Amino acid sequence: MDNSEVNTRTGLAMQRFFNDPDDIVDETVAGFVKAHGDLVCKDPMNPRVVLSRFAPQEGRVGIVTGGGSGHEPAFIGYAGRNMVDAVAVGELFSSPTAQAFADAIRAADGGAGVAVLYGNYAGDNMNVKMARDMVAEDGIEVALVVANDDVCSAPPSERAKRRGVAGEIFMWKIGGARAALGGNLTQVQAAAQKAIDACRSVGVGLGPCTLPAVGHPNFQIAAGTMEVGIGHHGEPGTRVEPLKRADDIADDMVRIVLEDQDLEAGTEVAVLVSGLGATPVNELYVLFDRIETGLEGAGLKVHCALVGNYFTSLEMVGATLTVMALDDELKELLDVECASPAMSRSGAPAQPIAATSAPRTRRSGAAKAGAAIERAREAEGDPRLDMRAASGIVTDLASVIVANKAYLSEIDGLIGDGDHGINMAKGFGRAAERIADRNLALDEALSVLSDVLMTEIGGSMGPLYGFMFGNMARAIEGRQAIDAEGFGIMLRAGLQGVRTTGAAELGDKTLVDCLVPAISAYEATRPDGFENALMAMARAAEEGRDSTIDMVARLGRASRLGERSRGVLDAGATSCALILTKLADSVAPRLSRM
Repeated sequence: MDNSEVNTRTGLAMQRFFNDPDDIVDETVAGFVKAHGDLVCKDPMNPRVVLSRFAPQEGRVGIVTGGGSGHEPAFIGYAGRNMVDAVAVGELFSSPTAQAFADAIRAADGGAGVAVLYGNYAGDNMNVKMARDMVAEDGIEVALVVANDDVCSAPPSERAKRRGVAGEIFMWKIGGARAALGGNLTQVQAAAQKAIDACRSVGVGLGPCTLPAVGHPNFQIAAGTMEVGIGHHGEPGTRVEPLKRADDIADDMVRIVLEDQDLEAGTEVAVLVSGLGATPVNELYVLFDRIETGLEGAGLKVHCALVGNYFTSLEMVGATLTVMALDDELKELLDVECASPAMSRSGAPAQPIAATSAPRTRRSGAAKAGAAIERAREAEGDPRLDMRAASGIVTDLASVIVANKAYLSEIDGLIGDGDHGINMAKGFGRAAERIADRNLALDEALSVLSDVLMTEIGGSMGPLYGFMFGNMARAIEGRQAIDAEGFGIMLRAGLQGVRTTGAAELGDKTLVDCLVPAISAYEATRPDGFENALMAMARAAEEGRDSTIDMVARLGRASRLGERSRGVLDAGATSCALILTKLADSVAPRLSRM
């Protein structure tokens, strides 16, 4: 399929180098490992894991990271000698799956534990913690460090809510160096934590980016303006203002990071200026010239400067500044030599540790929801839903999600990263392909959908919907038919699944604001009949979706926007409403009487 055919099929209006948008991540990884085969390779157990050629090393702490694609050379570019040992690869702008993180941990394990160093995003937090639970049965000790260096994403009093951005690179460098010098897991974790604690970052955006599967920018920056505090996925910043001269922008970036850190005169710092994908490198040097002057004027000494495309965002126009304050330990670790596709430093050598080639055994399957759930009884009343040959219900759900891919991504792009519809459509579409012509029972079809979302899609919606449909399947497993009461039990099990991994409550502007009122409406109307209850569920789902317009997000990426998140539908609530309304439409005509 050539590019023009793809454009016709997807409505894309852009000129970019890709074949099929759905394949761009896998093809990126394939080309990357071919280009850098002396330093990295693909994990034979999981094609969404990139490994350092120097890992694992027996007796040495392993270093793992991971994140969405589209930020190249992050994250895969930092696998190598004395850097990251294994990288879990996600879809564009979306967290890797729990399975990918678990396989990366296993691949990096040399028997001394594994430090997972990653960014503070809802999907990454969910999937990393599930992966940690998954490898516990292998006896692998895992320590976590979460990057939160983005100054503009939350005030100092709420630093734990800040995003991880380009400061992650210094975190990987310092953690990898401490591991290379023989530090134990506690020491590696402490060093990486010290590094990210010493980092402050800010981004300025001048132009948006476009996900290939969407075909148009998922946000806008008007000509003659700039977005200060922008995120790596296009998340809005703290303010939009007229475009300034480069020196004025640089001064503003320096002021933002230094006001947040209060460094003493004479402090040595490491500085990283990264383009976001479409900024000419010479312009980055223009910025750094003024940044260095500003730092020196504040009494700081630049020990190390990195200028270039280190952590991008597809073809976004803009730049980020990261400043890491150094003490003797961080300076020593920063200067340890390393070699990776994205960063190589000559410096103090690390004492090599013997590599190990011990075979690994992949433990298959996603993390399971372990909490007990209520099980539906065999149908006792009429009408009832026959479970046999009911996989068409899941096919219907997939059809509505695939049909609304662009709509869901457009909504998500307003206050998120624009990938919700893309990833949902990919997951539901794959599930539909795998149940096609198999004449499955409903619980079996729901299990297929759950497994695909959990093991292949990632992000935050992968585990949330994966647990939801997985619990639904468990609630009706082995039943020949369910009645209205059993259907209600299935719905409540799905809500329990969502709450297994998510912390959302009503009013947080999430899918819970759709799911909870829909289930309540179903239960309240159930005495009036199965079909009436289904219709009530569908109406309440749409009302719940619409209620999120006036809410301020309190969870997820949009939560960092405060009032700027008001006035926009929540993408998760929107997809949930599509699922529940289609579920009602698909179940109702399948009801039968004995």
